[in-house]
Amino acid sequence: MAKIAYFTQDIEQELHEALRVLAEEYPLVEERGGDVHVRFRASGQDGHGYAIRREGNEFVVEYAGLPGALRAVGTLLGLGSEAGESAERTEFRTFGIMLDCSRNAVMKVSHFKGWLRKLALLGYNMAMLYTEDTYKVEGEPYFGYQRGAYTAEELREMDAYARRLGIEMIACIQTLGHLAQVLKWDAYADIRDTEGILLVGEDKTYELLDKIMRHWTDVFTTRRIHVGMDEAHELGRGRYLDRFGYRDGFTIFNEHLKRVVEICGKHGLKPMIWSDMYFRLGSKTGTYYDTSAVIPDEIKAKIPKEAELVYWDYYHDDDKFYRDFIEMHRALGFEPIMGSGVWTWHALWHGANYTEAKAGACVRACQEAGLKEIFFTMWGDDGALCDYDSAMQGLAYVAELAYGGEIDESRIASRFAAVCHGDYQASRLAGELDFFDAPEDRARGTDLPVWAWPVLWDDPLLGLFWTSKKTPERDVWGLAVERFRDLADRLRPWAENPGDRAAGDLRHIALLAEILARKAAMRYDLEKAYATRDKEGLARIAKQVPGLVTLLRQLDGSYREQWLRRNKPFGLEVPQIRIAGLIRRFEELAARIGALVAGKIDRIDELDDVPEKPVGVRPKYRTLATACHPGP
Repeated sequence: MAKIAYFTQDIEQELHEALRVLAEEYPLVEERGGDVHVRFRASGQDGHGYAIRREGNEFVVEYAGLPGALRAVGTLLGLGSEAGESAERTEFRTFGIMLDCSRNAVMKVSHFKGWLRKLALLGYNMAMLYTEDTYKVEGEPYFGYQRGAYTAEELREMDAYARRLGIEMIACIQTLGHLAQVLKWDAYADIRDTEGILLVGEDKTYELLDKIMRHWTDVFTTRRIHVGMDEAHELGRGRYLDRFGYRDGFTIFNEHLKRVVEICGKHGLKPMIWSDMYFRLGSKTGTYYDTSAVIPDEIKAKIPKEAELVYWDYYHDDDKFYRDFIEMHRALGFEPIMGSGVWTWHALWHGANYTEAKAGACVRACQEAGLKEIFFTMWGDDGALCDYDSAMQGLAYVAELAYGGEIDESRIASRFAAVCHGDYQASRLAGELDFFDAPEDRARGTDLPVWAWPVLWDDPLLGLFWTSKKTPERDVWGLAVERFRDLADRLRPWAENPGDRAAGDLRHIALLAEILARKAAMRYDLEKAYATRDKEGLARIAKQVPGLVTLLRQLDGSYREQWLRRNKPFGLEVPQIRIAGLIRRFEELAARIGALVAGKIDRIDELDDVPEKPVGVRPKYRTLATACHPGP
């Protein structure tokens, strides 16, 4: 990484302040003593970007906007004197992220500050922390109880730090659905419609929302706020129905949004909402991406103009679909904000293949459509057990697209090494663990409907995910075993020399790869040996269990170390409980095999209970750990 000396004469105060913050982590010094000497000159142009050129022994950076200047610093850190003459520019006025802090993992303030520094050097200027209930609200002791909720002081600290780097912190919360974690407490029984949805029309609901808006006005500088309101599928169908009778979803939703907007206005806040409910309610199938959805004119007219619509879409790899759906938002009378995705959910490591295919198409479409605001979500569905730091590779990739449109592998690798402290190609390789059905695989018919995270949590005796993916037309699991083994072998070098963990812990993912390779192979061999009652083969499988249990205990320790380094301790109990359960179930498998081999039993019931056809199962931990009821 190059050491950069920058001249302070005539430098703008906000840039000087940002460089001082970045110097906490990066080799930036004032005036002299660097490998590269730089002068900064503001161009006065709109947008964000920079141009680097040589003047004698110095580099001159002419920049538009603080994000452009800091991205130029990232370029120089990566390329040093090899930077030559280069320029990048983005027309996105807002270029940001949204980090899920509601699925157990609540990132520590200190760790998030490291993220902010990296984001600034990649050219980002906005950050959201998605907090359903993981923030403290005065007078609400059960809000975020035992969930690692951010205090007001912590939020103010992050906001102040982000502002020094030119990054706007925007609250991203929920004001209708996705609130099951707080509504489960009896203290909120009066405002519960269904398990996770607030009771619309109840005064106490709006008293709480008033407290919430007052809180965010107090802790964040910006007046923008994301109030959520997505995926409220059961709206009006619980206690609301008992109390008010049946009313159509459009009307209930608009009435609630009107009151939320009024509360925001009272506190000087400008809200945005996820847009899906309007399209779902207008769809005959209740789906979001239904291009035939009809939203009546009278409903359109009642959508509060004070609320901005966020079009979220992480799933399409067709530029045209994004462009068409952007126009459907515009037909509602709104210029949408785009919420794309850097794939971290249902994953153990960031999925480069998915991000590049889907977010890549989204960025191109937004550029073509002239959208000015975009951010990239990083969700944590099913426990937030992805190594979130690995998402830096995806964030670097989409930033490269936004600022230039072309991907130069050597250039992005240099930037990634300097800014994110990671190996770009190793990070992409690790992402194949969950997301190896890349577009090129699908094109030649070699993709597999198998992902790492459900293989990890699939019960070793029940094999619910395993059975759901079996097909007589294709040896899916034979191919999967080969893929897991190949990837584990290719990742093994990083188990011994993982390097810096700032962009993901490669030792951790190499351990996971080895566990998955052994676990999948064991199940594959088990089915064959059990079918023929091959006692020698079964005995060999039982002897493999202690070795796998040892690896699982190492994984438990690795998750603990990774979690406590990055997150508050709340939520750590989830991977610990799951891994402990896996260990016990493998011990049970070995015991049952031992009993069969010894002649004490003549069958293993779980292995005999197999459906004639594959049965679909939602690949979540609770549906893979047991087919029985997990509790009262």
